[in-house]
Amino acid sequence: MNDTIATLGGSLETGEPDGRALAQRMAALKNEAREKGYFNVPLWEQALRGVELVGVPTLAFALLAKGGLAAAAGALLLGVHYPRTAYLGHDVAHNQWGPREEPKARVMLAAAALFQGFGASWWVEKHELHHSFPNGCKTNADGVLTPIDGDIDSAPWIVWDKLLVQHNDTAQMSGLSRFLAPFLRRFQVALFFPLLMLARFNWSWQSIATAARKEKTLETALCVAHWVLGLTLAGFLTPGAAWTGWAWFVFAQLLGGFILAFVFVLNHTGMEVYDAAKAMGFYDRQARSTRNTPTSTFLDWLTGGLNSQIEHHMFPTMARRNLSKMREATRKAMQECGYAYDELNNREAMRAVLTTLDEAARA
Repeated sequence: MNDTIATLGGSLETGEPDGRALAQRMAALKNEAREKGYFNVPLWEQALRGVELVGVPTLAFALLAKGGLAAAAGALLLGVHYPRTAYLGHDVAHNQWGPREEPKARVMLAAAALFQGFGASWWVEKHELHHSFPNGCKTNADGVLTPIDGDIDSAPWIVWDKLLVQHNDTAQMSGLSRFLAPFLRRFQVALFFPLLMLARFNWSWQSIATAARKEKTLETALCVAHWVLGLTLAGFLTPGAAWTGWAWFVFAQLLGGFILAFVFVLNHTGMEVYDAAKAMGFYDRQARSTRNTPTSTFLDWLTGGLNSQIEHHMFPTMARRNLSKMREATRKAMQECGYAYDELNNREAMRAVLTTLDEAARA
């Protein structure tokens, strides 16, 4: 204990971040949280998530069949449900329900692929790299800062930080993408929210492509079936012409994509983009690139606990409902180790996101 205090004393006196001290503190907090059972998802909660996964879309399609205001309510319900399904897949793929290779987890990931349209193969490949290097980059042979984290490598659609302008200008793109890139960057703030609405379509396509590339036949089929079955049911159940059911289904997809992307962008955009070679280890990389937004019972439900993003990155296998319980201990540890604990309300966080995008557009 005295050794730990001595280590922390250096960071408090100098005001400089101490990556080694932070790693020690996070390891200690992790052990304390494990003793409290914070990493366990109880069986009742697992059962509730399973009922929600199947029950909510069933109710939404039943409301569609009634038409009118009931159908509109069903579209809203389904749109809000899609992020909830994504959070479930996120939890299971993070091994929060046990190792994802075990039968129960595999069944849940398969169900999420069908009800969500996203596959675990794409998610794990992309998301684990993000957790290892959030906002992380490497400097290539030409001296250009190049993303390691795929979440900030979206050429030509969005340039996430002014430090990435040169990378986006030199990234390999098709003829059409290269033609569109200058226009998209110049107007990316105005286009930002419409692009968020299209996120689900892009993520689902990437899921299908990745599963097919890895010869995951069942996963590919389930992701495709999400769209085929959804459009077929919507066209069949709607009281009006088939196209009204298809429009209903597409609206729910757009709403769900917007909510999910909105939650994601608040967590890292506008935070530090850095050369990973200069970072001081895993916890240092999390601390410098991650922000929290407010917590409440409703906000924790709406965001799947990802409003406690700092805690999620420090303890990625912790059950989502316990993340907010770790806020004060994490804040104290980070500040004592010389790190800022970045927490903004949702309006301030979105202002930081848009300011960062505007700076990139003007760079």
